[in-house]
Formats: sequence, C-alpha cells, structure tokens
Amino acid sequence: MTIPPELQNILSSDPKIMGGDICFTGTRIPVVMLLDNVAAGTSWEEFYDAYPGLTPEMVQPVLDRGNKQARKATGLEFVA
Repeated sequence: MTIPPELQNILSSDPKIMGGDICFTGTRIPVVMLLDNVAAGTSWEEFYDAYPGLTPEMVQPVLDRGNKQARKATGLEFVA
C-alpha cells in the first residue's frame, strides 16, 4: 500500500518495523489501531491514554483523509 503524499510526514512503512505495516512515523503504532479504535467507539481520552506516542496533530489528518475517501466511495462527497 502506498502512503498518500499528504500523509507521508505522518505515516511511514518499513519492512523492519511491524512487518512493514503502515505506522505513525517515529512509533510502532500501526494506523489500523486508530481505525479499529474509532470503529469500536473508544473515547479520545482512552485512545490517547493507550497510545501516548500519538497526538491529535498526527491523528486528525489521517481521519480527514479517511473521511474524504469514504465519502467519495459512497457518493456522499460534498460538491462546492
């Protein structure tokens, strides 16, 4: 999987780290952990307590990208 250009400063993939899973740069936290926690309804307080290496500044762009992609895939994107 390719990391989108706008997220390359936030996400990285290295075969030597977590088997090449896409992780938040500088951590061993796969982005899938964020997505799984959001889907499970985990509160932000619980999430950041569980993953203190992450900050809202790291997480929000990933969520924004996912939201944009989901809207596009379902035909729900906003037209300006």
